[in-house]
Amino acid sequence: MSKTTIRKRLFRSTMALSFAILITTSLLLSMVIYYSDMSNINQIFKEKNIAIKYFTKGYFRKIFNNVEFLSQIEMVKNIPYLGKHGHKEVLKLYKSLEKIDPDINYIYSGYQNGFLLINDYTPPPNYNPLNRPWYKAALKSKPNISRGVPYQEIKTKKWLISISKVLIDSKGKLSGVIAIDTSADKIIKMLKVQNSRYKSSYSLIATLDGKIIISQKKSLLHKKLPKILDKEIKFNKQFGKLDLNFNGDEKYIYYTRLDNLGWIVLTIVDRCEIIRPIVLQILVIILVISLMIFIFGWILSNYLGRQFVLPLIELKKRVHTLVEDNLDDSSSSVYSKDEIGTIASDIEQLARSELYSKNIELKNANEKLKLLSITDSLTRLYNRRKMNIEIEKEYKRSKRYKTKFSLIMFDIDWFKKINDTYGHQAGDEVLKELSNLTKEIVRSTDIVSRWGGEEFLILCMETDLDTAKNLAQRLREATENYQFSVGKKVTISIGVEEFDGDESIDELLKNVDNKLYRAKDSGRNCVMA
Repeated sequence: MSKTTIRKRLFRSTMALSFAILITTSLLLSMVIYYSDMSNINQIFKEKNIAIKYFTKGYFRKIFNNVEFLSQIEMVKNIPYLGKHGHKEVLKLYKSLEKIDPDINYIYSGYQNGFLLINDYTPPPNYNPLNRPWYKAALKSKPNISRGVPYQEIKTKKWLISISKVLIDSKGKLSGVIAIDTSADKIIKMLKVQNSRYKSSYSLIATLDGKIIISQKKSLLHKKLPKILDKEIKFNKQFGKLDLNFNGDEKYIYYTRLDNLGWIVLTIVDRCEIIRPIVLQILVIILVISLMIFIFGWILSNYLGRQFVLPLIELKKRVHTLVEDNLDDSSSSVYSKDEIGTIASDIEQLARSELYSKNIELKNANEKLKLLSITDSLTRLYNRRKMNIEIEKEYKRSKRYKTKFSLIMFDIDWFKKINDTYGHQAGDEVLKELSNLTKEIVRSTDIVSRWGGEEFLILCMETDLDTAKNLAQRLREATENYQFSVGKKVTISIGVEEFDGDESIDELLKNVDNKLYRAKDSGRNCVMA
């Protein structure tokens, strides 16, 4: 009788302890799984938004640059005062730019007198550019470039985005608006790329005040986010996440700001689609843990019964004392540190295996962003991004084959004075002339880039310091002796650095930059190597 009672009590105590372990472990594990999965989900949508952000930024930057470029051309600004010959010249310019950039659908300009200048397009009857959204948007954004007006082209039914800016004629008056239309198809195609795990996810682009301008769901175009969400939202951070009611459903929203365009990229997914797999995963793991702990409790109860209960009955009071005073504490202490500790370690390992072995293998649904432009639009040299790629390639090649290469960094002395004295257009001419001169001086194997502003960088492959320094001296002398169109002597300061085989790319760039500044500090028009 006594034996049976002790066994039952031991079984209940063991199972109670197992149940307590189950509850504690389940709560902790659920929290770990939830926050870990949510962190992974945040990363998924962050990467998707960043991909869209940089694609959109690069895509529209060149459109903005072309609009800015055309708005500064005198013939474009003064069309109302020109004859048919002037109109043809401007249309020829529009045509050339359209051929250069396949992403441009139309380049056109409307004027205060109602005149519209455009290639290969016949506007419908009673067409008045002053009433068009792109014209009004430019007036509203004056003197800045408008942030983009989406519309469906009346003939082709394609979705286009119009970027426009006001034109100020030679008399200082508003003469009209220059605009470029680009297809929204590439952006929409980028937005349509779905994550293989979340079928309900989709993306859209809105202005900072909440107006939806690009969306794979045409029904959302031109609508305001505050009206759809029934809530005023401020996107103060560069990126973030929101849990909101969107179109009547609970949604998880991740956003990224495009400040240079005044837009926001939003990726939206059904909250239930995010939570459901997490909950199922937690339930499965809890079920496995429950089964394991139950088996462990049953084995432990039988083991303790065999090892301690019979000796306790035979020893009477000592057994009773041991059971009441020592057995529970001892078993609790021992098994918490050994068996239970081992089980806890196994559970942790199981959770880690479950979480990390099934770590989200992102399907590379986003096509690699093509380099929309590897050259600087003004100088036609490689831009900084392209040069970074070339430096990294040469750096890896040099590390592998133990070859040498050098960097030459130079900029124009007192360039700000040139801009202030002769104007920015004259400064641009100096940059272009110096770029052409540099390409004539350097070798065919050298890579030249506009590094930023009036600063240039040359990558001299398989070139030691002395050879690079001689090349830099020839470039400095050629620049000093060149007759620039501004009619003013132009000089450059140059820094030269050879890769020593150990320094990082950042250190290499920093060193050559320091050499350039030492050249400037040494009186300019010199080479520091």
